[in-house]
Amino acid sequence: MGTDSEGEKIKDPMKIIVPILLDTSIKSYDKIRIILLYIFLKSGITEENLTKLIQHANIQVDSSIIQNVQNLGTTIITGGGSPSKSKQDRKHRTESTYQLSRWTPVIKDIMEDATEEKLCKKQWPFVSDPTPTTSTQTAVSARFGHWHKSKTPTEYRSGPRLIVFVIGGMAMSEMRCAYEVTKATDNKWEVLIGSTHILTPEKFLDSLKKLDNPLEAQS
Repeated sequence: MGTDSEGEKIKDPMKIIVPILLDTSIKSYDKIRIILLYIFLKSGITEENLTKLIQHANIQVDSSIIQNVQNLGTTIITGGGSPSKSKQDRKHRTESTYQLSRWTPVIKDIMEDATEEKLCKKQWPFVSDPTPTTSTQTAVSARFGHWHKSKTPTEYRSGPRLIVFVIGGMAMSEMRCAYEVTKATDNKWEVLIGSTHILTPEKFLDSLKKLDNPLEAQS
């Protein structure tokens, strides 16, 4: 985060985003996403700067979305007396990325640490160590248990599986991480990911907009 498509550090991000915020042809939700990216980059901004950005973008009606991100543990306003949270250390990555999708989700770091048995036991106390696989024959259903007979021995998966379930929705980029981590292990691990639902940028912002509503109003 904080670099352009060529990997060069952006010296003055405000100079880049203000013309976009002033452009009336750009949708409000896209402007909100840009403002949030700027806030994440800065680990929070002053309330005065946030007010100016909202005015430039003319998104007063939907401005609660930005404030509601605080409910997810992210610092939006700095200098409010509450200590800002330090950024999580991320892995340095050199693999090629798409020009419009250069962000690597945090969940990929977690998946990789899990397959390499490097997860912090304090943060993940309930993740069990992988058990050694055996070649013992399991019980087979007489009625439905012979569907696999057409498979060759190389098609059977005998390695460990990592099952990740995200409560509250997952993005498609996070789904892609499961495939990428599986491939990176030469298929020694199979990473499966699931969630309560699949998020799109619009659905995520819609959810944030209702986050401070009473439960009766949300239903």
